[in-house]
Amino acid sequence: MNVILSDIMSVAESIFLGGDWTGLAMVVGAIVIALFAMRNLGQILCSSVLAMLLLGLVWVGYNGATSTAPSDPATWTGQIEAGWTAIEAMSGTTMIGYLVTFAVALGVLFLGRSLLFRG
Repeated sequence: MNVILSDIMSVAESIFLGGDWTGLAMVVGAIVIALFAMRNLGQILCSSVLAMLLLGLVWVGYNGATSTAPSDPATWTGQIEAGWTAIEAMSGTTMIGYLVTFAVALGVLFLGRSLLFRG
């Protein structure tokens, strides 16, 4: 159990304290979009999965746009394959770490939004 918790904490630290401002902006954008899609706290799991999917799409698009030949279709295909390979290489605890991190962030932001915009 301690291994899983330490993996989840390392994923959360790498997301929010990794020092990559572009990656952090992509994560925050995905979380904010998923936050606005949530209607109640019971949808937190679906919204977390939505945030993960949005982050993956933005990440693949960003990597394709910043590659050496962004207008080449083969480059985009290569970026999609590289992104899929990176997802396949992730361990289950890393994926759960992303899911839990997004769920905690969404839960805190949803409760904050609910308290601020009552009525």
